[in-house]
Amino acid sequence: MTKWGQVERVRALANRVEASARRRAAESAVGRALGSGEVIYLIAPTGYPNYGDELIARTWLRRLARIRPQAIVILDCHSPGSASALMGDAHPNLRVVDTLWQLSNYASDTEPDAPWSWVGRAVLDAGLAPRLTAGIDLLHSATTIHLLGGGYVNSVWPHHVSLLVAAVAVSGRSGAKLVATGQGLVPTVEEPAWTALVTALGAFDIVDVRDTASAQALEGAVGVRQSGDDAWLALDRPEPAVYREEAPAETPGQGRGVVLCLQSDLTEKFTGPTGSGVEALAAFVHDTLDAWEVPGSAVTVVEGIPGHDYEVPFHLGSRLDGARILNFRDVWFGGLPAGQGNTWISTRFHPHLIAAAAGDPGVAIVPMPVYYSTKHRSLVEAGSAWSIVDSGDTIPDRPTGGGFGEGDRERAIEAKVGTALDIYPVAPFLAHRA
Repeated sequence: MTKWGQVERVRALANRVEASARRRAAESAVGRALGSGEVIYLIAPTGYPNYGDELIARTWLRRLARIRPQAIVILDCHSPGSASALMGDAHPNLRVVDTLWQLSNYASDTEPDAPWSWVGRAVLDAGLAPRLTAGIDLLHSATTIHLLGGGYVNSVWPHHVSLLVAAVAVSGRSGAKLVATGQGLVPTVEEPAWTALVTALGAFDIVDVRDTASAQALEGAVGVRQSGDDAWLALDRPEPAVYREEAPAETPGQGRGVVLCLQSDLTEKFTGPTGSGVEALAAFVHDTLDAWEVPGSAVTVVEGIPGHDYEVPFHLGSRLDGARILNFRDVWFGGLPAGQGNTWISTRFHPHLIAAAAGDPGVAIVPMPVYYSTKHRSLVEAGSAWSIVDSGDTIPDRPTGGGFGEGDRERAIEAKVGTALDIYPVAPFLAHRA
């Protein structure tokens, strides 16, 4: 035998020994506790990007990386390319697909009356969507199917009912555990989508909602728990940091300034004295900054959704001369500029949650009735001291009450951690990772 052949035999033997060791480790109690053999299938509106949706997905992935590092985790979202760039290092065994979102979007165009019916069939019959068979096979391999939190299954996007119906159809064949967390279902979908939604949720092992209105809508039809928005989990063991490391409060513009997070999407119904939509929102913020005597140099503009959250500041023009701009990338990698006592004016829900949790005072603007009023008021119910503004007709006083008190903040985090532990139990010897 040649010297090269001997080297190859040694390498082959080493590979067999390594494979055997990995197999024994995976089959051990420790391997099983760390998720070996599990396939966790997450469904979420990730990758747009949208600060809140991305934060929720990253938070669950980071948690699973701690407690289920050996599991295969599949993230099914509408924008897998962007999601991969944002989430790629969040779990060691992450795969990102868009299988269910492709099916749901296709069905909403071709079967508009009941798209969920077609999607429920398609995940069981490869002939209906032959181009997606590889992705559907991954879905059938799941041991847990988990619909992550957010407000994307309601009358604003009724075709997303298909996501739940598909999950139930697959679970009925594979036996996968079904869970939904932090769901915002208001404004609720109309019939026949409502019956399809309630029927699907009835098959879930855990149904968790983020607000009282969603819980009341399901009352008597589905067993439900209410542990708040999934973003609370991000504040349990923040990794990476949720909050931006800021300069000391005595630095000009810090501790006395205003942070703006103002969307242009879904604002058509926001009204003011002279108009509606983006123009009315910009006029209201302009007049509020004037009333509070805040110079442009003391303002920070934050993007929750790139582009969408710069249109209102653009309309404000020279009123924001000297303002600091933090785009989505700055916020995603560096954190939100909260915890320095600045006052927030935000239409976005998750900046309200995260900033108020840091103790910052603020005004939450409702750009769209019912959908956003339910979201912002759920935080006030949970203890946020922020003011809520439904229109641009009246300028609010500058709030001084802070955000969440320490007790309310801890209760909200503990409630969400409790739900997470019920879904993904942690062995006693791994309790330090929970």
